[in-house]
Amino acid sequence: MKLGKYNFKLNSPVVMGICNVTPDSFSDGGQSFKKKDALNNINKMFKNGAQIIDIGAESARPGSDPLSYKEEIKRLDPILKKLPKNKFVISVDSYKIETQEYVLSNGAHIINDIFGGSQELFDLTKKFKTGLILMHTPAPPKTMQSMVNSYSNVVSDIKKIFKKTIKKLEKAKIPASKVWFDPGIGFGKNLEQNIEIMQKINQFKFKSYGLLLGSSRKSWIDKIDKSDANERIGGSIASALYCYQKGVDIFRVHDVKETSQSLKVFEKLCLK
Repeated sequence: MKLGKYNFKLNSPVVMGICNVTPDSFSDGGQSFKKKDALNNINKMFKNGAQIIDIGAESARPGSDPLSYKEEIKRLDPILKKLPKNKFVISVDSYKIETQEYVLSNGAHIINDIFGGSQELFDLTKKFKTGLILMHTPAPPKTMQSMVNSYSNVVSDIKKIFKKTIKKLEKAKIPASKVWFDPGIGFGKNLEQNIEIMQKINQFKFKSYGLLLGSSRKSWIDKIDKSDANERIGGSIASALYCYQKGVDIFRVHDVKETSQSLKVFEKLCLK
């Protein structure tokens, strides 16, 4: 698969490692805030099996405040400039068009947009020949949890939104093989809705488009088994294995080594 200037072979299942260049992310805020720490973390995740590294500079935890695009670029720039552009796939988690354009101009291969993309982003994607991860959220992080009662049916409602997006992508002539949909576990959903989405996650497989799961260390696990964010590896892996057999292509995770190993063993056990 060609993303930007380089060809990458993504071997399924794909593990995407999370690098939050933030002081306040829900699970690992501050651990990769400094450039040296971020680069060390990225290198470690790559060695542990991550084929994609997703770098974010703004926390999207429930109730969080937005960051200006200037501050976002300021945090991302020193990391992006130091990363090799042909070693692994670089994804940047941002919904701001200014940031999106900047990072694509500086070698990012994928934009991960929690608001499901925009026509401006689709135009940039076509220009740079890069990839997209398009997530569902009903509202900005500050207020999204107030929207849990806004659905008539959470799975059907998200499917309708994704199908409308597909029409826009087809009109923009963006290849389906370079787009992954993410139903947004934990973004404006309660426990029952998150569970239903994962149980029916195969319904979000459209044509040749890919599917991503972002369930790692999130609070839905705490509601089942009381635990701090760094104690949720077991629940994270359980959801990854369950959703892998339902067709998920990419797993966005904090614990790369453990998830990668689990998926490899699970795949081996399931071979007939």
